[in-house]
Amino acid sequence: MTKYLLWIALAGIVFWLLRKSRAARSGEPRPPVEREVEGMVKCSYCGVNQPMSESILTAGRYYCCAAHRQAAEADSKVG
Repeated sequence: MTKYLLWIALAGIVFWLLRKSRAARSGEPRPPVEREVEGMVKCSYCGVNQPMSESILTAGRYYCCAAHRQAAEADSKVG
């Protein structure tokens, strides 16, 4: 039984070494994944830049989080 496990382990090591050497020989780097360029916007409250998809748009102004949107609304009501 141990003899068979030893042969299986040896075959696994040989297979792993062959795959590793093939990858090293190819030498061609993989092309980078192209992503769409996304517009950046500035938070109207704190000025942090972030992707448009991650921002909150309220009344034509962008905010980085709900807390800053609420704080801006509270500031506009006070003053």
